[in-house]
Amino acid sequence: MEWDLKKELEQLHRTSASASPVARLRAVNHRLASVQTDPPGTRLIAAVSGVEALSRSLIVHAAGRPPSTADMRYRQVRTAGPIELVEDVLRLYGAAEGSAQFGADTWMLFGLAHEYRNLLVHECARIEHDRCTPLLAATERVFKGLVEVGGLPRVVA
Repeated sequence: MEWDLKKELEQLHRTSASASPVARLRAVNHRLASVQTDPPGTRLIAAVSGVEALSRSLIVHAAGRPPSTADMRYRQVRTAGPIELVEDVLRLYGAAEGSAQFGADTWMLFGLAHEYRNLLVHECARIEHDRCTPLLAATERVFKGLVEVGGLPRVVA
């Protein structure tokens, strides 16, 4: 059983590494849709994680990077946090820095969303709905901005 779980985890990492940004966008959109009626904290965890997943894929599969290096590049960014990942995407795709690209308030709130997400996950904490609303909105703006910067289709089923 333990061996099977380890093999499955390795396979999931390989699948994430090889998935194109469009495929990752589809997967993230599917996940975000599946948590729309969940408590705000659960939605925040999924939203920030979705930004991370899409950012990793955009970094791994940036123009000029051969597919044969995807696994190695994925390992390099696998443990990076969302702020670092988004900053790398913006740099790689020739966009402005985070606060200029998304607006200072959105970028600051996204940073807080990352911190709240970590608190929710690592401390088994709870967040009130009214606190979550601006964090979710900022995270959604960053996510949509990544879609635009990456030149991905706006709506992917």
